This record gives sequence, structure tokens and C-alpha cells, in this order.
Amino acid sequence: MAAIETPRETETARTWHSVRIPARRKGGTHVLAVGAMLVALAMLLGVAVGSPSLAHAVTTQTMQVTQTQTEGNKLGFSYPQHRINYHYNGTDYHLGIVAFGRDDTQFYCIEAGNMTDYMEGPTHRVDDDPVVRRLAWLMKWYRSATREQYAAIAILVQDKLGNQEQWRPHRAYLEPLHPNVFAMAEEMWAESEGKTPANATVESTYAEGLRRGEVKVSVVNGAGRLISKVPFTIALNGPAVFEKNGEAVLTGDSGEQPLSFAWKATGKGEVSASVSYEIPRMQHMDAVQDMRGFDSMVSEPGGAVTFKVQDYFTPSVSTKVSGKVLDAGAAVFDEVTSGVAEADRQWVDDLLLRAQGYYFDGLTIRDLDNMMAPKTAESADDYLARIRQAGYAPVAYGSASFTGAGQSERVQAMTKPDGDKPYLTGKSGGFGTWVWVFRKSEQSDKAQGHLKGDWSSAFLEAEESSSNRSRVEVESTVTEHTAHVGSQLSDTITVKGFPEDHGEFSGNEAFGFGADRPYAQVSVWWAGDENDPSKDEEYKPTGAETPDPDEHHRKLITWNIPARNGTFKIGAGALDANGDPMNITAERHGWYVFVWEFEGDDRVTPAASRYDDAWERTWVPAPCEPEEPCEPEEPCEPDEPCEPEEPCEPGKPEEPCEPEEPGQPEEPTPPEEPLPGTGIDLVPPMGIAAAFLSIGLAVLFVANRHRVR
Repeated sequence: MAAIETPRETETARTWHSVRIPARRKGGTHVLAVGAMLVALAMLLGVAVGSPSLAHAVTTQTMQVTQTQTEGNKLGFSYPQHRINYHYNGTDYHLGIVAFGRDDTQFYCIEAGNMTDYMEGPTHRVDDDPVVRRLAWLMKWYRSATREQYAAIAILVQDKLGNQEQWRPHRAYLEPLHPNVFAMAEEMWAESEGKTPANATVESTYAEGLRRGEVKVSVVNGAGRLISKVPFTIALNGPAVFEKNGEAVLTGDSGEQPLSFAWKATGKGEVSASVSYEIPRMQHMDAVQDMRGFDSMVSEPGGAVTFKVQDYFTPSVSTKVSGKVLDAGAAVFDEVTSGVAEADRQWVDDLLLRAQGYYFDGLTIRDLDNMMAPKTAESADDYLARIRQAGYAPVAYGSASFTGAGQSERVQAMTKPDGDKPYLTGKSGGFGTWVWVFRKSEQSDKAQGHLKGDWSSAFLEAEESSSNRSRVEVESTVTEHTAHVGSQLSDTITVKGFPEDHGEFSGNEAFGFGADRPYAQVSVWWAGDENDPSKDEEYKPTGAETPDPDEHHRKLITWNIPARNGTFKIGAGALDANGDPMNITAERHGWYVFVWEFEGDDRVTPAASRYDDAWERTWVPAPCEPEEPCEPEEPCEPDEPCEPEEPCEPGKPEEPCEPEEPGQPEEPTPPEEPLPGTGIDLVPPMGIAAAFLSIGLAVLFVANRHRVR
């Protein structure tokens, strides 16, 4: 950008800047003096020739004058702080405020290629549209600004309203020189969208029957967002006045939230509330060079609303179940809040009304698509009959009483209407929902005079519906309650209680119900003392819950199996939910326990088999050492019954193995009673025979010695 230095001019005098040049040599002093005088002469000539009789459109070089320095119909010149100067195609231009009008209106040019003579021309108000309104807002809001901000507004005026054929080459030349100003223009344009008023709305609400209420005023921008500090006027037309001043008209400034103004009825009939708001307008000046500037704030009609003064209404309730997911055996509660069905009516003060609730249970995933709503003017009884005809009957009941809107009551479902026995959810599960009704015929005579008719809620509204989870039961038994090290272990598990379609439900976002969990898990745990088999008994499974893993308790493996009803083979090569074979081998002595577990979902309660279930465990004793016999060392005496055989524990051959406790399914069956001793004692005859054999051998030995000799 080439800065332009021009002489300063006031109303009475002109002041020139002088330049002092230090002398370098005595011989050159005269040369410098002559040069200085020539420069001064040239400047005087420039002033005489360059007086502001004509100027270029974007804003040409001018003498600096005050904003109010206008004579007759001449426009005032702008200061350097009002514009950016630049030199283009041999001509000096200004980008910013072009001139000031008699009332200090700041004018911006819209014809970049025309000359201006700074003569005031006729003006008129420009037709309103969103672009003009936003530019007018910028001109008003940034009346006191920096020269860069004035230049940014000038860019926007040329971009939106200017002669593009004339402006385009100037823009292409300026943007690389002043990228920050062009970026500022974009930011200011975005700001104008958020702060320029585009509309004003008014809403009406009631506070006391139809006798009192409020109107809410909002002023919004083009995006529909509320904006503040916009002047507005709200007026009532009809039998009502504002409580604040007792009049039908109020003024104020908009806020970031809707502003409420209370009114009261002065009679019966129809009342309309209308709002107007102020918008910025722009003016156009017809001159040698056309210009635009801010005009004024003008009242613009906004929205209006009409309401009736009358004394009937229709009560309603909004409800929300206390829990979206209930387990079997749980009580059912509903949070019920009173309201009014018509948006333009209010509950009559202290008017007691009673609502009846009906609870339906055991609904399936297919029933969620069967929502039913009452018909216009349909009575509560006819509506409930229509629900029953569709195959749904209530299983529980509730009631609630209110004396105004916005009151809440926590209602518990009972087994009978107006009963006192709580209803509890069954273990079979399913979805549940409430339907609430106001019957006009059940209200007091006074209340009936204020009611238009019955009211009923919809069947299967999301907020009034819950999932009652099924309770799963599991039974199982291991194939062998006693096994040896190296044995394959297996189990048979029978599950019941899942919904028949479990695994098919992918959830329902509208109702807030999650999808079915497709798999249950079967884990095999080991317990014992790996280093001392005699201590395995100390770690015999106890308690319902699985223990924390440690050196004596280990989870060996976990498989996924389908989470549904049926009988499942576990281990011994049976396939899991992924189609992979399940195998588990007893690799050490100790206890082995199969545990089935389901984490639960929105339709089924979490469940698991017990860790200490005797039918779910297998005992694996330590193997016998090969050099140590497993039988007793001495035969049974005839008069003593033999002890049953048991595996010998390593390192203790002198102690027979103790049998497991009888009566437990995992322990072996004790042997039958031993037979009593019978027959003859063979020890004496065998002794005699041995004596004879010894004598014979001695004789034979002597005879042989004699023969040899």
C-alpha cells in the first residue's frame, strides 16, 4: 500500500510539514538548499492543482477536514484514520469511509471506477432485505472504529452492493496487500449474522385458568437464535392489560432468554398479543459517485398470537416409570405428574381431580409395535375396551389425585383397583406399560363444570413402559464326581427361564431397551494344594460366589454357549457357541468345578450356578506311587471285616486312604460288608510239611558226601 501524505487543512489555516536535511560538505550546502526550494515549489504547485474539485470513487486523496466541515451541499472529507490509502493504476485511492453527511452520516462508495465531486445528492431509504439489514447493522455498530474496521466495512459494501465490474480488479489488487483487513471483513460479516435482528416472536401462556397468564417475547437472528439489546414493543388487543402498568402496551429490550410479561383479563372474549421490534435501515445517496450509509432504526412488525378467555380445560398427566428394567418379584411404581392437555389453557386453581392408572404386563417384543392412542372425544371406558379387544388386559391398578398442574405423585401398582396389596412382577418377564385416564363422570360436580371431557394416555408410550426381566434357572451335573489325573472332564447343563425368543431382540432405541446378550459363559475352576495333596480338602469349594484367583484357586478355561433355554453338553469335545470343541483334562489332583454364568441384559436377570454346588464338581485324588501297594499289608482277620480299599496317598503307605464321606454325590459308594471268615487254618499242616522236607534234604546231602569219598 502506498501511503499518501497530504497537507493538513483547518477552517482557517493550512500547515505544511517541513523536512530538515543535515549538511554534509560546505561545498554541497548550496546544492541542497536549491533542491529544498525546488521541492517546496513543487508541493505548492501540487496544492494549487490538486484541490478536491474531483476525486475517485473508492476514496481519493483529499485534504483532511473535520467531519462537520461541510459548506452548502458539499460533503465532509474523512480523516486518514477512517480509511486505508493505496495507489492503483497511477491513481491514489482510499478504502474506508468516503465522506460525512450533514448529520455525520458515514458514507461508503459502491462505484469503484467513478469520480466524486463531494457534492451532496438526494438520498432515499433502501428497501429492507437480510443483506441490507446486516450491512446497516455493521455501519451502526462500528460507527466508532479503527481504520481497518472501516476498510473492512467498505470491502463488504462493495462485495454485496457495489459495481462488481469496477470493484473486482481493485479487490484483486488489495487482497494480497491487506489480507488481515479482508479476513476481518469475513469475521465482521459472520458477526452481523448473529447480532442482526431477523424476527420477533410472542407466545402466550396461562397461569390461572383463563383469567391470568403471560406473554413471552423473543427477538431472534437469521439463524433463529435469541439475541439481546434489541428494542421492542408488545401490545394487547382485547379484554386484557399488563399487570406491570395496567395498560395494553409495554416496551423493553430483548434478552438472551425470552422475556415474560404477566397479563390479566378484563372481560371475556378474544385477545391478541403482537410485538414489533427495531431494525437498522440503510440510505442511498445519488451523486456523481453513488454511496450508502446508515439511515435509522425503524420499527418492524413481528409475530402475534391470539388466545381466548374461557374457563374449561382438559387435565392430563405425564408419567415416567421409576425403573426401566425390573427384576422378577419387584414392585412396580410410576412417577405421575399432572398437566393440561391444551397448550393455551390452565388448571383452575385448587380444583381437585382424580386419575386412574392401569398396568399391563407380559408384553413381547412384537407388541412394542402395537402402540394405541385414544380417538378424538373417545371416552376412557371405550378406549380401554378397545385395548382389551386387541388382546391386552390390565394386571394391576393405581390412582393419583391433584389440585393443580405440575404436581407429582409416586404411585405403586396394586393387584385390585383401590386395593392395598402390591403387585409384584412375575419371573416369566416381558414388557410392561401404564395407561392413565381422567373420567369426567368420576369428578366432583364443581370439577365437572370446568372439564370438557375424558382424557386418556396412549397405550405403550415409551416413558410409561418398562422391561420386567425373566429369572433364569440352571441345573447341571458333572459326568464323573470322582476322576483320575489325566481324565477328560465334562458336564451337562440344563437352562430354563429365558424368553423363547431370547437372542433375537436387537434393542429398541425409542423405548430405551437394550439388545439381548447372545451368550452365557461356562468356566472350569480348580481348587486345591498343588504341592500337598493332603491339604486339598481344605480348599473344597464353599460359598455361592467364585473365589478370587490365587495359588489355590484358578479359573482354567471359559467357553461361550448360547444364552437360551435347553440342555447343553460341556467338555468331551462338545462344540461351543463359536463351533469350537470344548475339552478340559484333569492335569493335577484337587477339585474341579463347572460354573455357568449369564451377565444379564434388559430382558433377563443376571444368573449363575453356585460355586459350591456338589453336582457341579469333580474330585481328582493324587495318583498312587508304583512301588507302594494300594492293598493292606496284612490279610483280614476272620473275626474282623475288611476295610474298603482306597487309593494310597504318596508318602504315607502306612496309612490306608480315607474314603470320601458317603451320601455326597461326588464321593464313591462305600463297598458292601465283607464276608465272615470260613474254612480250616492251614498254618500247622504247612509247618509239619516243611519239617519233613528239611530232614529229607539233610539226608540227601550226607549221602552225596559219602559217595564222593
